Amino acid sequence: MVSLTRMVRVGVVLVALMTGFVGVRSVLAHADYVSSDPPADGTVTTVPERVVIVFSQELKPEGNTIRVTDARGNQVDRGDTALDRTDPNRKTLVVSLNPGLSDGLYTVNWKNASMDGHSETGRFRFQISTGTAAPAQLPATSGSELPWLILLSLGTGVLLIGALVRHHALRRS
Repeated sequence: MVSLTRMVRVGVVLVALMTGFVGVRSVLAHADYVSSDPPADGTVTTVPERVVIVFSQELKPEGNTIRVTDARGNQVDRGDTALDRTDPNRKTLVVSLNPGLSDGLYTVNWKNASMDGHSETGRFRFQISTGTAAPAQLPATSGSELPWLILLSLGTGVLLIGALVRHHALRRS
């Protein structure tokens, strides 16, 4: 017969393992998106000259791309993605935009290359609204799934421990 203490220990180990596997994603997420200008899911009232994205870790000088498209999928950046020379930490990417962009929704797709050789990709949208057209609703941009995975693994662990304790209690009665 398995003791309650042993079942709880097994449950705790399983929860720790699940949390550890989920936590690996955060360790491997080498250069995550931190902020941008224009801001993700934001609206700007003047036409930006460039898109600037700040990441959480230092980037390599090569292997980084930012591609900006309009609502029709047309590329509106100049294809000159580069590290920002004014950032001593080498965490900032910049791409120039074509002049004269019109009001509307724009999508930014990015790929970075961190110094440890790993890369991350992502996307966000921003809107230009200079007041000449009615602003459209911005669709939600997907965020990090990590908090949900942690909650899911912790919830699973709690349910597992509860089931083990209940099973043991039923066997005793």
